[in-house]
Amino acid sequence: MTEDAGNAVVETAILAPLFILLLAGLLVVMRAAHGSAVVAQAAADAARQASIARTADQAQAAARSSAMSTLHDRGLHCAPTVRLDLSGFNRPVGQPATVSVRVTCVIQLSDLALPSMPGSRTVTKSHRSPIDPYRTTR
Repeated sequence: MTEDAGNAVVETAILAPLFILLLAGLLVVMRAAHGSAVVAQAAADAARQASIARTADQAQAAARSSAMSTLHDRGLHCAPTVRLDLSGFNRPVGQPATVSVRVTCVIQLSDLALPSMPGSRTVTKSHRSPIDPYRTTR
């Protein structure tokens, strides 16, 4: 027998947990990146829907509905907070104005079951969209 006979087992015993930790870390990064991208898309969709509404009340309902729909359709299950700045609707028709939307969502990481990992990560994204200057309130 050679002197290196047991080295492969020892190397595997040392490297296997490191490889598993690397893969687990990659899963966490991918989950967070996906969640961030989905929340950004939800904010953009909500801002767009709010910007084409005729009134501030319609804009609020459309933005919230759009954000929830985007998050659900993209598989991100969270209870989002949707904050809107609809002060642009106070400007007279024909003048440029914008609507702002901020979507906050808590992304769950606890199902990955990694030691010493937080159970969730909060992601907040904002988007602005110009209000249709030729809207009518009818």
